[in-house]
Formats: sequence, C-alpha cells, structure tokens
Amino acid sequence: MNTGCGIIGCGWAAGDMCRAIAALGEARIEAVFDRVDERAAEFSRTYGARQCESIDELLADRDVGIAYIALPHHLLAPTAERALSAGKHVLVEKPMGLHPTAIHSLEQLAAERGLAAAPVFELRAQPIFAEARRLVGDGAIGPVRAVRIRTLIDKPQSYWAASSWRARHSEAGGGVVMMNAIHQLDLVRFITGLDIVSIAGEVDTLYADVDVEDSAAAVFRLSGGALGSLVAAAHSPGASAGERIEIDGELGRIDLPDPFGEDAGRLRIFLRGRWSEVEAPAGDSYVTYLNAFVAALSGSGQPLATAADAAAVVAVVDALYRAGREGRRVVVGEP
Repeated sequence: MNTGCGIIGCGWAAGDMCRAIAALGEARIEAVFDRVDERAAEFSRTYGARQCESIDELLADRDVGIAYIALPHHLLAPTAERALSAGKHVLVEKPMGLHPTAIHSLEQLAAERGLAAAPVFELRAQPIFAEARRLVGDGAIGPVRAVRIRTLIDKPQSYWAASSWRARHSEAGGGVVMMNAIHQLDLVRFITGLDIVSIAGEVDTLYADVDVEDSAAAVFRLSGGALGSLVAAAHSPGASAGERIEIDGELGRIDLPDPFGEDAGRLRIFLRGRWSEVEAPAGDSYVTYLNAFVAALSGSGQPLATAADAAAVVAVVDALYRAGREGRRVVVGEP
C-alpha cells in the first residue's frame, strides 16, 4: 500500500493535515505543489518533500499514493477527479465539491477505480463528539426531538481579503454556512444518525462587502420528525466560543461545546432533573482522522466521513440557499 502523500495546496488549511501526516508513522509527505512558489517551498523545506512545478507533475510521481487537496472550493472536485484518474486515493478538504452531483461523481469514479475518496470533516474525530455520538446512540437522552445549532463568529473584515476567493460566490459556493456552519450540520448528522430532510430560511450579507452570505437563519425537519434551528453569523460582534449544538431528547438534553473553545473537551448533559458534565480524553483530531483514512486503504477500518457524507451535508447547504432565494420550504435533494 502506497501511503506517500502529495499535497496540492499549501495554504493555511493544509497546515494541520500536514502536521498530522508528519506525526503518523504510516504516511509521509513526498511531494508538494502550490501556485505560490514561496508557500510550496516552505512546505518542501519543513517536510523534506519534493516541490513540484505543476499538479500534473505531482500526480505523475509514483511515490505519491494519496493526493491531499486543499484548494479554493471551486477547484476541489475537478482536482480530485484528476487525481483519481491518475490512480491516486484522494483526501479532500471540505466541502469536497460545490454541488452534491459533483461529489457523487467522485464517489462513483473512486469506486470504479478501486480507490478511496473522502472529505475532511475532522471534527468527527474530536473525542467529545465521538462521546456524544455514543451517548445518543445508546439512548441516554431518548429519541431526539429538537436540535439547535449556533455558528456565531466575530471574524475581522480582513478575513475576506486574506483569501479573496472566499468573498466570491462562484469560487466559494457560499459564505458562513458553506465555510463554517457546514461543520455543525455534519456533526448533527454524525452524532444523531438523522438526516435533515427539509429546510426553510433566509441568508443575507449584512456586514461585509462580499457576494456570499455572512448571516443566516433557518428551521429544519430531521428524519424521525425532530425539529431543528440554525443561526449563523460571520461578524457577530463580540462572539466568542459561539459554535455550539444543543440536542433535546425525550429523556434529557446534551449541550455540545465550541470545538475551538476552552471547554472543547467537555459536554453538559441533563438527565433525571440535573445537569452534569462529561469529559473526553484529549486527542489530535487530525491525526485520528488521518489514521482512520489510512486504515481504510488497507481494509482494516473505515474513514470517519465518506464522499456520501459530504454530498449529504452539501445538499442541506444547497437547500438552505435555495429556500432563501425562493422564499419557501425546500425538501433536501429535490430537483
């Protein structure tokens, strides 16, 4: 099994994954490419990898068995298709593609060629969310009846200029929902095992001079009948540790922490009339996520998220955008 990695895109998003690759004995970084030579050169020096002059050169490298792709959103699916066609397994930054159809096409191509294609939803590997999944799966709070998602962030206005593609809908595919809330939407599916089946809401650009949304509000229905809500803002003044999920069941409630906050390793659970806290051991989510992906290549495990998972959550995001445009409730996946 060839677990040599080729890094396509050496921006900040690739930093954590490359650190994880370097820490994992079962994989290694063989080659890197970025259209900005200085970024690729820095990664080349840091990880002792060969710097390639093009994506084609990297994909032709026989020492590369896995292509890790961390590019602007509109380039993810086309580049993953090139990598799969070149015989490489692909690990693709979220959202993996701008539309579910593009992601399903990658899934089909990978299956046809006997290759693996997975997105990066690394929050699934955080121990506290794995513990929440176990609690819900074991019936600790009973059947899920309601879910509330908050994705409240106070980003500086410079966020949009630092990576200008993020401000353009044609390249990013969306704003705070596609960039940020997509993680919480995916976690709800991962933890509860339920799908969002319909959604209504509004999206708008209220703070920034960009053509993607920086604000959103939605209500949704989950399979099994549970109700849900989402509020998201990229520029909520003073917001701190505001990326949270609350899950109500018939028997109790679980409040999940902001994955980037000080209490990231601790959830709150309400059972039998009182609140208590549950802590999870510390862990490196990127190393755990990558380890599961590499294990799947050898047939000794499963990736923590699949292309089908990516397509499912992108379909929800797409439905919310459509609901905002058309002013109606949209069934997820409807033509």
